Amino acid sequence: MVEVEDPGTKPVRVLMSDVASGDYVIPYFQRGFEWEPSMVSELFISILQDYYTGLLLFWELDNHRAEQEEWDPVWGATAAYRPNKAVLDGQQRLSSLYYAIHNPEKRFPNRKSYYVFYVDLIRVLNDDYDEAVDYTWKTENYQSWSELRSNRGKWIESGQVPLCILSAEDPDQPRRDYIDSEEFNKWATQFVEQRSEDLPDNTQMWEVREVFTNILNYNFVVYLLASERSMPDICNIFAKVNDTGMKLSTFDLMNAFLYPYDVQLRKELWEGLPNDQLKRIDSNMDENLLKIISLRRQNYCSSKYLYNLIPGEETVREEPDGTRYEEVLIESGEEFKDLWWSAVDYAEDARERIMNTGRTDFGAIRGEFIPYNPILPVLAAVLWQYNEGHSSVTENQFSDTLQRWYWSAVFSQDYSGSSDTAMGKDFRDWKTWFSGGGEIEQLRKVDEEFITEMDLATEDKGSGRYNAIICLLALNGVRDFYNERILGTGDFTEQAINDHHIFPKKVSDLPPERATNFDRFKDSILNRTLIVDETNQKIQNQKPSEYLAEMEEIHGDEETVRELMKGHFISDAAYDHLKNDDFDSFIMEREAEIKQQLIDRICS
Repeated sequence: MVEVEDPGTKPVRVLMSDVASGDYVIPYFQRGFEWEPSMVSELFISILQDYYTGLLLFWELDNHRAEQEEWDPVWGATAAYRPNKAVLDGQQRLSSLYYAIHNPEKRFPNRKSYYVFYVDLIRVLNDDYDEAVDYTWKTENYQSWSELRSNRGKWIESGQVPLCILSAEDPDQPRRDYIDSEEFNKWATQFVEQRSEDLPDNTQMWEVREVFTNILNYNFVVYLLASERSMPDICNIFAKVNDTGMKLSTFDLMNAFLYPYDVQLRKELWEGLPNDQLKRIDSNMDENLLKIISLRRQNYCSSKYLYNLIPGEETVREEPDGTRYEEVLIESGEEFKDLWWSAVDYAEDARERIMNTGRTDFGAIRGEFIPYNPILPVLAAVLWQYNEGHSSVTENQFSDTLQRWYWSAVFSQDYSGSSDTAMGKDFRDWKTWFSGGGEIEQLRKVDEEFITEMDLATEDKGSGRYNAIICLLALNGVRDFYNERILGTGDFTEQAINDHHIFPKKVSDLPPERATNFDRFKDSILNRTLIVDETNQKIQNQKPSEYLAEMEEIHGDEETVRELMKGHFISDAAYDHLKNDDFDSFIMEREAEIKQQLIDRICS
């Protein structure tokens, strides 16, 4: 239970005035404003009905901390030089209120548009609160209050009034609220007269104003923590309080716990990554970087272990013989920062290997072709262990074993779901192998029998095995059907290289007796390969026999085309089935060829 001082209430009117003056700020250990526009609307709908909307928890700032710490303003506002209170719980609500009421010239968070929120007076005055607050957006042009006010005649037609009317001033008497102005009174009178048929009987002009004054007078419960509280204490309170509602991620919590140690995990370390390539391939990369450190330092990476990375945190470790002992994994904030940047370097090394087509790479030429994202942190930790763990393993031994482990991990599907256990197990096996003390169990999971029994016909776009086979095609130096470009080394943005159908999805006139499984397996990996979009457009809905004839004419003879198609894991037998438009036999033959490729790569 969090102990608080000075419990009480504050109306929206006062809260917004304080936010506008910069009195309230957001600590750097907090995440940003993350609510969706619909959640902003729901907050105002609750306020209109005078429902409880949760407490606001603040921390009083003394002058020294107010000046020395780094703070973010509430979204859209400006922080004062010497703010008064830090927001520990309530950032999303305060930011929502401020954005809707003050209409700052700032795009909505994580959007490219400016949003304006409206209250539907017809609904509210009829006590119909569902969808009573809505919003519009404009991608390019910000709508100021003066522009919105100039359209007040349309407010009567729609019944919708912009909520930023609540922060507007009387144009004739500045510092006086617009809703108390003569102009508003005239407008409200017109509204009631012209929309009388849509309103309850005897609705008065003052009831229109009351809708807005009720919002401004709505009281939030406010708790204030004294300035004497220490930073570690405040960060722990923040973490505990925010573990309800919009649940904090492990990264969010670590961001708070690390802040007292001069580690700005989000602002400095995460947002300070030298490029966005890691961020683009995985939305969980922030937490995955913590997992890389955790694997390297303690051999485990589930969330409960990540908290052991807090500087000075004692954790109980266990020797292979069962002996238990206490250890501090990371001594200081500076040590954590050093580990973070090492994790970033090895994560980038892992990303480059996964997304390139060299001898030691894994062929995911586009981010969406990465079979399973959780493999990356394990690969990064293994590379880190190999380079800095003083392993006696030779480079060739390491490279060969790494290849077989990677493809075994993909096709075993151990990384397809909740994978923290598999990640830790594989990394511990790697450490044992590096020291010459055992084998990597993952390598025994995918043998020739396992591969033979796989059902590849059911692997459709997006599955891990589907993506892995696309990657293997890129590694195989597959060439485009028409222009013969090697598709694993081109400019994928300009050439638009993608995975396309071999028997076109909308092909017609296939011999019915040879296409009994077409509808069932047309999207299977057995009917997909890499070609450029331009080639796919030329093929359109042709039968294979038709576009193969074109290919033979372009390349000069059938033998050249047969050799080209072998790069696509299409054997001579499968090629013959293509020429006969025999879908059923083709996918059976191609499955056999792909499985043989896997056996050669993983089991030999």
